[in-house]
Amino acid sequence: MPSPDHKDLSPQISGDFTDLEKEALKEISLDIIKSDLQQSLKKLHQGQMDEVAKKISDIKEQCVKEIRENLEKNVKTQLETHFQKVVQSCQTDISKALSPFIKSAEQDINSLNNAVSKAHSICQSIQEKYAFRWDKPFFTIIISTAMTGAFMSLILFLMQTSPLAVFLMNTKTREIYNAGVQKMESDKRLQDYINEKKALESSKKKKSSR
Repeated sequence: MPSPDHKDLSPQISGDFTDLEKEALKEISLDIIKSDLQQSLKKLHQGQMDEVAKKISDIKEQCVKEIRENLEKNVKTQLETHFQKVVQSCQTDISKALSPFIKSAEQDINSLNNAVSKAHSICQSIQEKYAFRWDKPFFTIIISTAMTGAFMSLILFLMQTSPLAVFLMNTKTREIYNAGVQKMESDKRLQDYINEKKALESSKKKKSSR
């Protein structure tokens, strides 16, 4: 038969276990709540970090794109301006260098034209002088005059063609003439390059717009 002391201790022990269980449940609940909060905060923080990283990446790509476009535009403008200045400077220098020789060639052509005109005038005066003398010397003079005029006309025509004109030039004049030809060829190549570049850019813009 249990003693009275034992009966008095049983309710006390049961109450102590109940308090311990409550404390344990409370701690477990707090740990669970704490873990859930930490996971929620971690997910929220990770989502915010991903969003911030995406925004930073978008801003970086946009900045790189704008910088590249501005650089291409500025470099293109500077190159075109530089080439135009170089072409204008070369044209001016060549014009100045060739100006005396062009004037000299014009004077030579004028002198040759004057000589041909004088020869023609002489031929006309001879024809008028021997208009009614149809003997052999007259025909000889007429034929020789016609041949002389034809020969002078042929020389004048050949003087105006490029190969003979280049052949008759002196060394310095020929060098300047060759420099002018090379300059014209370089200008043509430069213009072709600019046109080709513009065509490529226009085709790229059309493709990007599509």
